[in-house]
Amino acid sequence: MSEKNVLVITPFIWEGGPWRGKRTVYAILEGFQRAGYEVHVVTGANRPGLSDQVWEGLHIHYFRPALAPGGGAFDAFHSYLTQVAQGRSPWRRHLSFRLYWLSFVWGAARRAEGVARAHPPRFLYGINNPGIPPAWRVARKLGMPFFARIMGSAIPQWAASRLKLYLARFDELLAFKLPAEAIILTDDGQASAEDIARKLGVPEERIWMFRSGIDKAVFQRPMDSRAAREKLGLPADARIILWVSQLVAWKHPERLLEAMPRVLERAPEALALFLGDGPMRADLEARARALGIDHAVRFDGFVARDKLPAYFHAADLFTAFYDYANISNSLLEAMLSGLPVVALDTGHTADMVHHGENGLLIPPDRPEAIPDALLALLTDEALRRRLGERAARAADAMLLTWEERIDREIARIEGVLQAREST
Repeated sequence: MSEKNVLVITPFIWEGGPWRGKRTVYAILEGFQRAGYEVHVVTGANRPGLSDQVWEGLHIHYFRPALAPGGGAFDAFHSYLTQVAQGRSPWRRHLSFRLYWLSFVWGAARRAEGVARAHPPRFLYGINNPGIPPAWRVARKLGMPFFARIMGSAIPQWAASRLKLYLARFDELLAFKLPAEAIILTDDGQASAEDIARKLGVPEERIWMFRSGIDKAVFQRPMDSRAAREKLGLPADARIILWVSQLVAWKHPERLLEAMPRVLERAPEALALFLGDGPMRADLEARARALGIDHAVRFDGFVARDKLPAYFHAADLFTAFYDYANISNSLLEAMLSGLPVVALDTGHTADMVHHGENGLLIPPDRPEAIPDALLALLTDEALRRRLGERAARAADAMLLTWEERIDREIARIEGVLQAREST
């Protein structure tokens, strides 16, 4: 066993191409490299002729999943999961995810065992529902420790119905139940360690909660709003309401769209700007036309990460109306950029967004209050500026850079490994 090797099993590194989408997976791989590890990654691909490769110092080992219905070409940099999430039929998406999960678990375990024998790791690290079971299987077979990494979870909300939990979320339940050294969970406000321990019966001491890191230097870099708008082709005199996330049902982008007619009555210069894509986009575009507000709505789809700061600096406020919680990477980036937030007070969102201080929170049972909250900020420049400045200060004080965040996780992993190796 080499102390310089780590074997990571993950369904992707980047979601929509290198440096496109959330940085979360790449950040941990980069962190392992920074800690002196040689990083081996096992992931699925279906591109003809694609072979193992070294990218940014990462050793990527591919296998071909037997079943991957409904997706296009995918590999480490083009996520099958993200592609299938764009499908309009929820039943087809569900079936595609589950079939892919089964074939990923089977194929990744076989491929990872071969990689582990050729490059013995100090430990295995499984990412998300597809990556965790094969990491556990190989670690158990070869007598190695393994860690599970889950990017946030709404599973406690499903725990009230055991039948729905087992039928609809069995893969996520299994990811929590497998005996990892630790379950490393993104603290996105959906659930606390106590929630999960109580509802799923997972030992609380095995659940490590970490809020996402953030590229502080990127989003704190000063940028003139007018220059940002000119760069993005946005109207100089608009009041821009920003949405940054996938257009999927449980995130409820339609709540912003349905608020716009009332907003436009008092703020005719308002513009709802949606970044992200998903199965709801066509319906949202049609709904905007039906409401007669398509002139005040713009869909820019997925954008490269290096373009995001310009959008945040061009906007006047940020919105998030998810069902379960709203502490997403995008919300944190918006706050750090100095945007006040209007969000539903779901999950543990209030841990980050403080009503009347750095944003406005709306009771989850009163979505009809969304237009009034938007107008409160759009029509009061002093309030908007004050809450935005406080949002930036709060985010700077509460958030870690990605490097700080990942280094803390690795320090805890090293502590567990050293204790295990000393016995």
